[in-house]
Amino acid sequence: MPRERLFLLAGFFFGSFGWNVCWPFLPLRVQDVGVGGLAEVARISGYIAGGSNLITAVLAPWWSMAGERWGFRRQVIRAHLGMGTAMGAIGLARVPLELVGAGALLGMLGGNYPHYMALVAMRAAPNEVGRVIGDLQAAGQFGATLGPLLGGAIASQFGVPVAFFAATAISFGAALMIATQVTPDRGLGRAREESGGLRDSLRDPRTRWLMAILVVGDAGIQGLRPLIPIVIATRTDNPGEIAAVTGIGATMVTGGGILSALTLGRAAKNIHPRRILIVSLPVACLFAAAIPFATSIPLLVGVWTLLGIAGGAISPCVFAWLGRNGAGGSGFALLASTSMLGFAIGPALMGQLTVYGLDLPFYGAAALATVTIALIALYRDRAGIIAPGDPRSP
Repeated sequence: MPRERLFLLAGFFFGSFGWNVCWPFLPLRVQDVGVGGLAEVARISGYIAGGSNLITAVLAPWWSMAGERWGFRRQVIRAHLGMGTAMGAIGLARVPLELVGAGALLGMLGGNYPHYMALVAMRAAPNEVGRVIGDLQAAGQFGATLGPLLGGAIASQFGVPVAFFAATAISFGAALMIATQVTPDRGLGRAREESGGLRDSLRDPRTRWLMAILVVGDAGIQGLRPLIPIVIATRTDNPGEIAAVTGIGATMVTGGGILSALTLGRAAKNIHPRRILIVSLPVACLFAAAIPFATSIPLLVGVWTLLGIAGGAISPCVFAWLGRNGAGGSGFALLASTSMLGFAIGPALMGQLTVYGLDLPFYGAAALATVTIALIALYRDRAGIIAPGDPRSP
């Protein structure tokens, strides 16, 4: 089992790595197909990224139910192959409409996150679920950190489309590794026996409340990521420098997320995740609002990295919170599916806000962080949960 877990971690790493080799450069790909004006590029990029993630979020419960019935391993392989095909189509797009179609294809066929979550949770002992979920998230964040570095080098030297073709090769390789190195899961019977199934998880009011916290919290932070090259382009007009700095900036921001996953995620074993988020989210709000005032590229990357550290606490802490509620594999799959909704809403919302000013998305992200704090504060009253510190708290 540890050997298979290692391959699952590697597969998730390569999935995230392949995605981030190309996805931070989506706005530059939008420019390649003839869209002009930074605000228009940001708006269309947000719609493509948000639309793709929205389709993934809508289909995720259906794919997860298919995973319960026929096995989550098959869904992981399907998602890797689908992502590779769609990224190649984005690289081949010649006009904006083809780019939109390729983004929709990515939304329909991609999305391996929930299935990896379910697989590792079901194959771990109950007392190890929290740790292996944290390890999986760290592996994904590590891939997301290294991906933009390679992507930036490829895009600056060989062109942005080649970065998308590289993602195709990486995704196909990950699918082959999972197909040959991970044994099939047994599907419907085992999934429901160990976790109660997706529908049972959704009936739990505590899970639904955590889903809301994750969607709102992720929407603001993740919605800013497609804007990295747009904001950099306001500080330099050198195309090669924009591509290279975008890779470095995306890597630094994601590196901040890794730091959060490895430190705050593990701290959540001894400190209730609610308390961690009550501290980290106001800090994220402050750094999001400070980005428009970072006039130089080094300062911009530095502040955005600090935002990544503070905002990166949302996902590991919410998943750790779910683990404290005794969730099984399907519960984690459901929460992971929900996180995709935040990835869908965020880019579309922040892209639309750029129509009214390139600084406005950062103030919007700060506002969403504030709303997330309010949702956390209301968690006990609305969901009937025993608050941390209560004598009845486990």
